[in-house]
Amino acid sequence: MDSTDTFELYKELAARHGRPDSKLLPIILRKMVTPEQANILLQLPADADTIAVNLGMEKDLVNQNLQELYEKGIAFPSKKGWRLGKMIDSLHDLTLSNKKYHESYGGTEYYNLWQAFAKLEWWPGMVEHIQKRNAPFMRVIPAVEAVKDHPELLPEEDLRELYKKASSIALIPCPCRMEMHDRSCNTPDEMCIAINRSAEYHFKRGVGKRLTPEEAVEFDKTVRKHNSFAVAPIAKELPMVICNCHDCCCDALLSFKENNADIRAMHIPSRFLAVVNHENCIGCQKCLEACNYDAVSMRKHPGMKKWKAYVDPDMCMGCGTCVVNCPKKGAMSFDVVRPPEHVLGLEDVDIYSY
Repeated sequence: MDSTDTFELYKELAARHGRPDSKLLPIILRKMVTPEQANILLQLPADADTIAVNLGMEKDLVNQNLQELYEKGIAFPSKKGWRLGKMIDSLHDLTLSNKKYHESYGGTEYYNLWQAFAKLEWWPGMVEHIQKRNAPFMRVIPAVEAVKDHPELLPEEDLRELYKKASSIALIPCPCRMEMHDRSCNTPDEMCIAINRSAEYHFKRGVGKRLTPEEAVEFDKTVRKHNSFAVAPIAKELPMVICNCHDCCCDALLSFKENNADIRAMHIPSRFLAVVNHENCIGCQKCLEACNYDAVSMRKHPGMKKWKAYVDPDMCMGCGTCVVNCPKKGAMSFDVVRPPEHVLGLEDVDIYSY
């Protein structure tokens, strides 16, 4: 098989992921899987016996390749045999969250290809599609330290209670941060939390650090110190993942900003709002640095010499990161501005429905 024929394999594989006209996805896939593995993937859904017969391969070799593709995050076992993960979102998230193979993919060159694919081929269509949905599918979860003593806090918005219900919790590499290897922030790679079945899936493929509920709650402090905030899929039960995002290295935030779109089409705010006490504010701008939603600005208020922080109530998403990073006691508070129904009335949303 010559190089032209080989590349056709990856073009066909890109088409199976819903990108038949992509210029960059076939190149990304070629870095991730061998021609032999590409041929196996194009046989799916199928069991190992069927693949071995169809491709004239030894069954042991087929199983060896399927196990590696499972670890990479491209193939998945099911009751009906192996299947291909066709969604571009899961391909991005699962392959980038396993660092084991990244050097073999090409390291920074591989990350740069994902960046180019996202900006040129993925984000514009993704943003347009999300804006056409009836409702957002991710919700902001307030910082533990900002709400831990609040009398109106609900269990459904309290990370302490959410983590208590989890059977498994995994701290995993953030796929967006892996892609954005040249990010301007100093956040570590390991910033995402996988829950329950999602956590066990990652453990089975050799990804993630197991956390206790107490360790996961403590990790939320680390998240906020890095000026990041937590979002999760909208669901009545515990979500499969809690993303801890930062605006310089989050695909979702970057995609909306670069396409001049309102992130509220994707995220709904928490029930809380950050409020500034201008008498106590020292104008340090820590809250300005902490805000990922451009809700904080500095203003000169009547009768005050110093510029003070101002939170735009229409822009604030209630993540609480600015509140916990404020160094001056009494300068910022976190107030409830939405009823319990804002959280309790949420219906389950499919995060991968686009």
